[in-house]
Amino acid sequence: MSNIIVGVASSIAAYKVVDLVKELKKDNKLVVIMTQNASNIIKPGEFKRLGVDVAIKTFKEGFDYKKYMKQKNIRHISLADKADLVVIAPATANIIGKIAYGIADDLLTTTVMATKAPVLICPSMNVNMWNNPITQRNVKMLKEFGYFFIEPEYGRLACGYKGVGRLADINKIKNEIENILRYKNSLKGRKILVTAGATIEDIDPVRVITNKSSGKQGIYLAEEAYKRGADVTLLKGKTEVRTNYPVKTINFDSADSLFNILKNEIKKNDVIIHAAAVSDFTIERKASKIKSNIKKPLILKFKKSKKIIDNIKKINKKIFLIGFKAEYNVSEKELVDSAYNKLKEADCDLIMANDVGKNPFGSETNDVFVVNKDKKITSIKGDKRFIANKILDLI
Repeated sequence: MSNIIVGVASSIAAYKVVDLVKELKKDNKLVVIMTQNASNIIKPGEFKRLGVDVAIKTFKEGFDYKKYMKQKNIRHISLADKADLVVIAPATANIIGKIAYGIADDLLTTTVMATKAPVLICPSMNVNMWNNPITQRNVKMLKEFGYFFIEPEYGRLACGYKGVGRLADINKIKNEIENILRYKNSLKGRKILVTAGATIEDIDPVRVITNKSSGKQGIYLAEEAYKRGADVTLLKGKTEVRTNYPVKTINFDSADSLFNILKNEIKKNDVIIHAAAVSDFTIERKASKIKSNIKKPLILKFKKSKKIIDNIKKINKKIFLIGFKAEYNVSEKELVDSAYNKLKEADCDLIMANDVGKNPFGSETNDVFVVNKDKKITSIKGDKRFIANKILDLI
């Protein structure tokens, strides 16, 4: 039995949530948190009649800070700590905006801010409010932070308009809740090592070469594995993003520094997801800064780097290894064949292949092929967090 908080914001669709609560109550322990304005649209008694606790105010009647200090039972913290999932249905443009910008001025927003549980947001609003670029920016921001969304549906709205803005079907919301709870602890007890980001190789004491990897895919893999209950260690190079979760992180810069860290970490883990973009070449480093006023062309000597992925199974034969293979503007067959050859060379269990010519570094979406030892191919398209979860499903 899971502990679920159902947050109800002030959309007319609030009345539909009574049926959702009725269904969820059969197998879960529920608390409904209503915003003050939501309680003016639908009476708290509608939920109380179902035998569900309803909370509206941050502080109960007769609040006495001295008692609070002794009992250590601060309402929004205790609710946040017990929650296995927070569902906000319906979610208004206002509540989405407040969460996106860290505004915690009532019981619902303070609870969301304090919880480590997954948060599922189910928007419901006027079509123009939904399409407003500010709302869309806030939704995008929260998705990047790892919040779950069920998009509103097209139809006749309470305001008389017709368009996208209706609360998603209650059964669809219920199914998504079950899916989130099902995989919330799907990796509990697993020790997963994730590498992410680009390596940096020195040219001289002030100059470097690197690559265009953003590190997003690796960061999202680490975060989603953490959310599924895994014990995650993230080895992070140069990235455009940082993790928003308390994942154990070890920083690296060069390919050599990454390999030295890996030698200590590989034996401690069950799974390694090697998503880092490791430089294929290093440079014969100059001991002092190269002068900018040199007259003749500058020649830099490259040498091949150690292929880290080829050494992982040599250190820990039992580790489950997921590798990554990037190509540039090749056919689908060439991409898959290249990935499969790398899988065999490195003894990977799975390898993820993508074409950075068609899906450039730094983008939020990708189009990838996951290849296994039998050369079975799984095609995954979508945003990188979605892809992260699909890859974790395969472990």
